[in-house]
Amino acid sequence: MDLLSFVSVPLAAYLILAAFVAFDAMVPALPGEVLVVSAGALSAAGHLDVGWAVVAATAGAIAGDLAVYGLSRRALPGALGRTRLGRRIVERIERAHARMGSTSAVAITAARFVPLGRTAVAAAAGIAGVRPRRFATFAFAGCLLWAGWTVGLGYVTGTVTDAPLWLQVAIGAAVGVLVGVWAGAAHTVIRTRRRMSQRARAGAAVDHPPEEPSPSRLPELVG
Repeated sequence: MDLLSFVSVPLAAYLILAAFVAFDAMVPALPGEVLVVSAGALSAAGHLDVGWAVVAATAGAIAGDLAVYGLSRRALPGALGRTRLGRRIVERIERAHARMGSTSAVAITAARFVPLGRTAVAAAAGIAGVRPRRFATFAFAGCLLWAGWTVGLGYVTGTVTDAPLWLQVAIGAAVGVLVGVWAGAAHTVIRTRRRMSQRARAGAAVDHPPEEPSPSRLPELVG
């Protein structure tokens, strides 16, 4: 797609941007993030309005996340429940939700920045039965932050460099992917350390149970 022809009709550009981002949540192979970075670069060049680009990207992102969540909440559990493997998947997701893992507030918000994370977390939240209002609230926060960040990458790249438009988009998209990978790795490390710490505390409690007062000391404790 020629980026300059993409913005020949700004309203259509915003609608296409929102649609691509929405479908990107369901089909991660679509270049939704690249298109958002492009919108930022085109805003820096004066072809689009940066505020409306953020609005369009946010609208598309939350629409896509809610669609994945809704399908996973209604249709996917029934489909998985027909097979033994599917039931095991549902049980594991429910246990993860009980431990406040992949469907925690932080994970729902931060998943937008992680490649493929947005789809996985939205599906996990739907299967685990996260309340719609809770999911929508944190997903909207993540989508708004992600849209502002991603449009901003393109805008800043387009402002501070004189590179061709395609190179500006490539630089912005590469930075976005690197930050997303780093965020996903950091979240995994934090969760792993927290889980290991919880297991260590549980093991210490088993190895060293609280001492019960001996019968000879009962009068002292009562008195």
